Amino acid sequence: MLYKILGKKDYSVFLSHLVLEHDLIGPKKVKDQIYDFVPIKDLNEIDIRYKKTTLPPAKKLLFPSTEELLSYEFKEKINLTPVNKNSEKILFAINAWDLNGVNFLDRIFTTDFIDENYMEKRKKLTIIGMDTEPDVNNFALQMGSEYAKSGFDLFLSDLGDRYFVRVATPKGNGLLEKYATVAEASEKDFADYDAFMKHYRKKFKSMADIEDFHENFEIAYGKIQLWDKLSKNCFSCGSCNLVCPTCFCFNVKDDMNINLKEGIKSREWDSCMICDYGLVSGGHNFRPTKSNRLKQRYRCKLKTFVDKFGTNSCVGCGRCIEACLAKINICEDINSIQKEVSV
Repeated sequence: MLYKILGKKDYSVFLSHLVLEHDLIGPKKVKDQIYDFVPIKDLNEIDIRYKKTTLPPAKKLLFPSTEELLSYEFKEKINLTPVNKNSEKILFAINAWDLNGVNFLDRIFTTDFIDENYMEKRKKLTIIGMDTEPDVNNFALQMGSEYAKSGFDLFLSDLGDRYFVRVATPKGNGLLEKYATVAEASEKDFADYDAFMKHYRKKFKSMADIEDFHENFEIAYGKIQLWDKLSKNCFSCGSCNLVCPTCFCFNVKDDMNINLKEGIKSREWDSCMICDYGLVSGGHNFRPTKSNRLKQRYRCKLKTFVDKFGTNSCVGCGRCIEACLAKINICEDINSIQKEVSV
């Protein structure tokens, strides 16, 4: 890791070059207080004051909601042609918790199998992270996701009159060398950065008691009345899954042409909270009730991948809290589970 200092004027020059010479995706205010990451054509469109987006920006690019995987044609033999329409892109100003979401997806799509569609996009994506203000539902600090140690090429922290830049890859360093004038970080810069991070962490709300939750979850797992209570208002709509930076379930479907000689195989996001998710041939459903499904979701987010990867798959972004039509709050549920175990 290299540590550089980028002045505010040089930052504007640097960013203008990225917009003019690259396919840059960045935060833009699209309506009222609604922000989204979109292709940027004008430097003035970028608004780094955003606190949240409905969908996680990197997931939209790397693992889109619908995606063609391959085309096939029936002749003397079956011809399969991968569909991979990707180009080099720069994702600018993604925050730490969404970056940690990318790090989780990287592991998911490379651990037990290599997802070539995902990896092709990942290789062509340059990531420039930036510390942004957490919103009221954000509990990334409790999940250890308010700081990104990896997954980016550059990461910028605003020290007021300059940016403290962490340079993680040769690709990121190459962009700085080509488009910016930077200096090596001094002892004072490091001290100012430490002070910045200390102040930054105080902005996060302490809402979820996650201590020892991994062990306590198993104790609460069989408490049927608890799970019935937590899930009673759930509509099984799947909104919590769809906005999550780390949910990766998908369904694969075939669209055959009317001539029955060629078609497209594609995938689309699926949700473990939807009633038919666990339905199999013969009419059996492995998760027939709302309580079954909510319990599985929390197990996936807060236990399964602690066992598998040593990390939670929840990054504390709080999107599920805001998206839930039934006002189910994962932080409140975590605390309820902890309280149930302690009595």
